[in-house]
Amino acid sequence: MHIDCYFAHQHCKEAYLEGKDALVIDVLRATSSMITALDAGAQAIFPVTEVADAREYARIWPKTVLAGEREGERLSGFHLGNSPYEFTPQSVGGRIIISCSTNGTAAIVKASAAKRIWLAALINASAAAQRLLNENVQDLVIICSGTMGVPSLDDILTAGAVLYHLDNSTKLNMSDSARIAFGAYKYCLPFGMSQALKLSSHAQKLIRFDHIKDVEYCSRENISSTVPWLNKQDGYIYG
Repeated sequence: MHIDCYFAHQHCKEAYLEGKDALVIDVLRATSSMITALDAGAQAIFPVTEVADAREYARIWPKTVLAGEREGERLSGFHLGNSPYEFTPQSVGGRIIISCSTNGTAAIVKASAAKRIWLAALINASAAAQRLLNENVQDLVIICSGTMGVPSLDDILTAGAVLYHLDNSTKLNMSDSARIAFGAYKYCLPFGMSQALKLSSHAQKLIRFDHIKDVEYCSRENISSTVPWLNKQDGYIYG
């Protein structure tokens, strides 16, 4: 399997994705929350990049759940923010979520130029690797969301976690950036992902905003078997 990795979605041009599959990561917190929402029984997730568009879709589809954040905090008038703890069976079960986050949804929309698109986080890293193997992926682009165009250690470590699980099962032809992610994850394994993620500037910002529980939740490895995928026909994410 040939694997390339971009450390911020702005670094990945749509032309790079032509004919390839993509795996999108925004571990703090978009993809972690989306996995959690689908595990909680959400019907589907509709990713939107612009806040005004998200509000307009919610007006047209009044039974949807409007979830989103900017700078880590819930947007005014939205039902939910971006904390995985908000996505419970009571809040999202059987419902469609309109999702608008600072970095994650933009990365997902960017990835829509690929043939097939899946979402990963630490909580489903092993399952994501197995899904890629089951789908016989040959040419994969891992898109880390990053933070406002800057690479984020938390996403890089998560990319490395997926590569670590793949490396145990198949021969990998990794780009230099993929090797960096792989090496970073292996280096941090002895410390544990909870401590490793807290070293990232993104995690430090969330902790300053009293979201340390979110960081700790998102650092838990392989607690979900759900691997969300983007349906390019309707634009929805399903579990």
